[in-house]
Amino acid sequence: DVITSSDYLSAYAEYLEPGEYTYVKMYSEITSGKAADYTMTLTGKSDNSKHTVRLPVETDLQLGVKDGWWTYDYMYATVTNDTDKPLYGIRVVLALLDAEGNILDIEDENMYDDKALTPGSSMIVRKDISSTFMDYYKANGIVPASVDAIAYVIEDVE
Repeated sequence: DVITSSDYLSAYAEYLEPGEYTYVKMYSEITSGKAADYTMTLTGKSDNSKHTVRLPVETDLQLGVKDGWWTYDYMYATVTNDTDKPLYGIRVVLALLDAEGNILDIEDENMYDDKALTPGSSMIVRKDISSTFMDYYKANGIVPASVDAIAYVIEDVE
């Protein structure tokens, strides 16, 4: 049974080639009470005017990082431009995962069109994991285990 519907979501690296995957983040109010499982169904349409250039990315999860009086939990993505041209508008989506690969949180970063990563260069994106989320995970026996990330640029097809 449909419990909610929305046409607003955040899709990342949305121009997919066969075998590629992406992440989608959506907020929707569920008012029908608790349910054991939810399934999200997405429908889309073909668009051959753009394509996604995926970049190599390495990830790291660092929990309990002390910085002065504070402690932080971070997701890291190291992105490398493996093309032969400067890339503008790099976007990165980071997914926090538990040991079974379940998605716990999704965060994103956009470099916009006024910053470029030069060929052969790398940059590190660091995203803070909300302390509210970390408190929830701890209270419910959920253990963040790893980070997955997709780094990409959307280009027009010539």
